[in-house]
Amino acid sequence: MEVFSIVPARLDQLAAEYKRLWPLMPDLHVRIARLAGREAIKSCARRLGMLSRQHGRTGIVFAHELEADIFQDYLNCMYQPRGISLARQVFNRTRALPGSDEYTLLSGMAQARLSLFWIRELLPSGAVVALDIIKGGHFCILDQSLPQQDAVGILVACRIFPFREVWMHTGAGMIFGVLRDAADVQSEQQTLVYREKRNLNEQSIHRWRELLAEEE
Repeated sequence: MEVFSIVPARLDQLAAEYKRLWPLMPDLHVRIARLAGREAIKSCARRLGMLSRQHGRTGIVFAHELEADIFQDYLNCMYQPRGISLARQVFNRTRALPGSDEYTLLSGMAQARLSLFWIRELLPSGAVVALDIIKGGHFCILDQSLPQQDAVGILVACRIFPFREVWMHTGAGMIFGVLRDAADVQSEQQTLVYREKRNLNEQSIHRWRELLAEEE
């Protein structure tokens, strides 16, 4: 694989911009989630097996603190009444000017998609080169933490979206283990419709929660 065909020449500049924008993401996640009514939250929690009834009251139960971010990510992007996600609804309503930080991030998040990625290479400037196991192809994804770790070979499910010439992720990643040998990794070359995307997301979350439980 020719890395230069995936990694833009101005990656250092993009990584610096990403680092500046990243602190804005949590507030946008919360803003998007506020559009969800009680029934939407209950519906998503039920599908993910996170809904529990105790002492006559129904509520969401997270078995691990990391699950809250995963749930919010699913709610924001996979709950789609009338075919429009909450993330896209917020983008459609924004009054932010094109080119502004808010517009750039919301525009990307409205296009976000989840897939399973294999981390092929770490780039010290603040990114990774990853193979999309489901769709196929390699992507240069900006990330602050993975390049600082021994992360080559990690299988991770995350939601990415376009940012300039590269990609960002929403921050809710699920790690499924490590495959060190590239020969063990093959792409399925699939383009998924909404129901298949939702099933992939839900199956990933169920399996990830099982792995978390096994580690405890």
